[in-house]
This record gives sequence, C-alpha cells and structure tokens, in this order.
Amino acid sequence: MKKRLKKLSKRATALIVCAAIVGSIAIVCLSMQIAFMQADKIKCWTPSYEKADISAMLDAPEAERDYALLYRQTGLTKAGIDRCLERSDGKRRILDIQSDYFGKYEVENGFFAPFVCTDYIDKYISHVFLEDGDIIVTSSTHFSGWRIGHAGLVTDGDYNRVIQASAYGSTSEIGKMGDFTDRVNFMVLRVKDEYVNDETRGEIAKYAAENLCGKKYDISAGVLSSKNKVKRTQCAHLVWYAYKQFGIDIDGNGGPVVTPRNIANSPKTELLQVFGFDPVKLWR
Repeated sequence: MKKRLKKLSKRATALIVCAAIVGSIAIVCLSMQIAFMQADKIKCWTPSYEKADISAMLDAPEAERDYALLYRQTGLTKAGIDRCLERSDGKRRILDIQSDYFGKYEVENGFFAPFVCTDYIDKYISHVFLEDGDIIVTSSTHFSGWRIGHAGLVTDGDYNRVIQASAYGSTSEIGKMGDFTDRVNFMVLRVKDEYVNDETRGEIAKYAAENLCGKKYDISAGVLSSKNKVKRTQCAHLVWYAYKQFGIDIDGNGGPVVTPRNIANSPKTELLQVFGFDPVKLWR
C-alpha cells in the first residue's frame, strides 16, 4: 500500500509540474497574443488638413520656396525636394508623391510566422529619386508587441535596387524599392554630408552589393555573435555593417543590437522622405 501511495504521489507531482509548465506556456502565449493584437492596430498616417496647389511654388527659385509647407504637403524635406527638382521630371514626381501622401489606405496583414506580421497597404507609393547609399526603414513588421521594422540599403539608385536581409530561412539579397513602398509606412534616409561624400556613398553601396549578399538571417546578430562580424545578420545590422566598414557608425544608441529605429534616429542620418509615419513624431 505504501509503495502504491508513493507511486501515486510521484505521478501527482509529475502531473502538477506538467500542468504548471503548460499553464506557464499558455500564459506567455496569451500575453504575446494580446501584445500582438495591440501592435496590430497601426494605421497609415495621412494628413487631416487640405491638399494645396504647390505647382507654382515648385517653379519658384529655391530662395522663394516654403519648404515647411512642402514638407507638410508631401513628406519630402528640403533635401528631398531639391533632389527631385534636379531631375527633368522632378516636379511631376513631387506631385505624384503629394497625391499618394493624401491618399486613404486600408492596412492589410501579412503573417509569415507565429506572432510575426508585416503590415501592407494596397498601393505602391511614389518615392523620392534614390541615390546609392540611401537607407530605407519601415516599422511595418512586428513580433508580438515589438515593432522590429525593416531596413535596406540602396545599392543602385538608378534602378531602385535595395539590399536587405528579410527573415529566418532566407539570406540577404538585392531586391527592389517596391519591397518597401507598399508597406504601411517608410522613410528614405541618407547619411549626412558631414560624415560621408557622394563618392564614398557609392563605394559603400558597391561594397554591400559585392560582399553582403548571401548572409544568413539572424535577428540576434550582435548579441549571440559579434556585432562587428557579418557571417549572420539582420536587416539593420547589414546596413550598419556596410557603413561601419568605412568608419561611419550609424547606430543611434551604440548598443549590441542595431535596429531600423536606431538608424532612423541616428544623429548621422537625415530624412529625405516620410510616408505613413506622423511627420512630426516620425519613429521616435
């Protein structure tokens, strides 16, 4: 009888332990799902004020342009406006960007792993003319309640080619700007002229295209591996690494893990275009 009771006691203890483990897992999963649902309420920001006719202002000399108004109407900063107007079809591009900026969009969810989702809209948004070395960031991807976002580095501005490391099971590769412009938001950035010139930007883009394709994705790059190695990488780490090889650290907080948000808030980067983010708050 005592042996039987001892066996029953061991079995009951094992069942209690198992139940506790299963319960803990269920609580964690439920918490992650609740956080996921909260993060999934993101909207594509669009202006609540009226669209203005900016055609005459775009034709005016630089000194007479109201760049603050143009930013409110297009999401293009002075650097973005000036870059567009250097092109023969720049005015048309700016007006297309303005039209998209004032659009209304429904957000669609693209699930690709448990508790992981990328938020899209049903249109490809017009964007500023790209140049080699530009950086694209978006907060569109989230894991549970954490908006991990995504980032890419422009390797060929003329053809809108962007190198990026996207997800587990994949390797870094050169894609296209369209991989970003149908997302709920994006920003086009560049490293400030005081830190890099156009020639070096071109060298960085070339280095990335020739040396950083085919790297296995690892979100823990910088934690479980050295931040200064790139055998495994993730999107923001890849962009940071390319610039770091030329002595430029664009990580906004200097921590072991580089995120798209860190790069967006780096004192060494400047905004060219914003879409879908509040243009005042941006991604702070």
